[in-house]
Amino acid sequence: MKYSTPSLDIDLNAVKHNYLTIKKICKKSEVCGTVKASSYGLGGRNKIDEKLMKSGCKRFFVANINEGIFIRKKFKKIIINILNGVNRNEEKILYKYNLNPVINSISQLQSWLKFIKNKKKERMVIHFDTGMCRLGIQEKDIQKVIKLKSHLDQFKEVIIMSHLACASNKKDPFNEIQRKRFEKIKKQLPGFKYSLAASGGIYLGQKYHYDLVRPGINLYGGSRSFNKSIKHVVSLKSPIIQINNLKKGETAGYSRTFKAKKNMITATIPMGYADGIGIRLSNKGFVHFKGYKIPMLGRISMDLIILDITKLKNKIKIGNFVNVYDDKFTIDDFADLTGTIPYRIITCISKRYLRNYKN
Repeated sequence: MKYSTPSLDIDLNAVKHNYLTIKKICKKSEVCGTVKASSYGLGGRNKIDEKLMKSGCKRFFVANINEGIFIRKKFKKIIINILNGVNRNEEKILYKYNLNPVINSISQLQSWLKFIKNKKKERMVIHFDTGMCRLGIQEKDIQKVIKLKSHLDQFKEVIIMSHLACASNKKDPFNEIQRKRFEKIKKQLPGFKYSLAASGGIYLGQKYHYDLVRPGINLYGGSRSFNKSIKHVVSLKSPIIQINNLKKGETAGYSRTFKAKKNMITATIPMGYADGIGIRLSNKGFVHFKGYKIPMLGRISMDLIILDITKLKNKIKIGNFVNVYDDKFTIDDFADLTGTIPYRIITCISKRYLRNYKN
């Protein structure tokens, strides 16, 4: 029932705009699409993958095999790279669906080369760890990779990549430390393509762009502080399903964390921490209605939030929608309010919301 369900609006044209904006910045580099976690929580039925593809994106990055297969079943010609690499007994399924594992260790490289030995050698992506200590071939194994260069040269395309740890902070000196480490690897393994920058790295300057960039959150309207030309993509609103009177001295919500200092009018909306709304917003969060800021009262529940509408008692009624975030109070703003990052805000978006994709 639409009347009592929160609604998520996703602007696909804004996604296209953001992709093309990044292309203008990275004129000499190919712009890939990072669409892991179902396009950071917004993808649903391949809508964003399709929009990016129609905008000119030919190469995509996802986290794991299941994500890759889901996209491959609909799109046969695009290049899909699996960031988590090739792990035990995964070689055949990767090859079957034409998925490129991002090689993250010397053992992965050796096993993949062995598997692919008598097969068509199209593409290879090798990830080197330059400072994240998460995934990637470490410095101690670089010489082992160099010894295998003759095998790598048999591939139609080889991409050498790494990932920046502090790209969200332009002033962090570790960005340049990582870039110099990457440059050293580039010199040791010449003649290939290279990729270092994701969303934040793009705005560190052209020397970070190399042959490919891999934007993620920027495509979806997050981290707009990088570039004010990036458009807002996702808006969340919720209907009011009940209005109550709260008398002075009475309490609201679990554990009675809010006590009324005066007679009040409250409203209840059908969303909560099960929908990705952080419980830390209890007694401090707010939503908006026609320019008014409406405080959240009491503890956030699994499925419900209580609002203080005392000042709006004659202006708001059951069935009216309040805005959680939109183009005026963005996912970046909501992340700041929640004490988290925009990545988490959208990747935790509830599957219970109605999703409206707008072209």
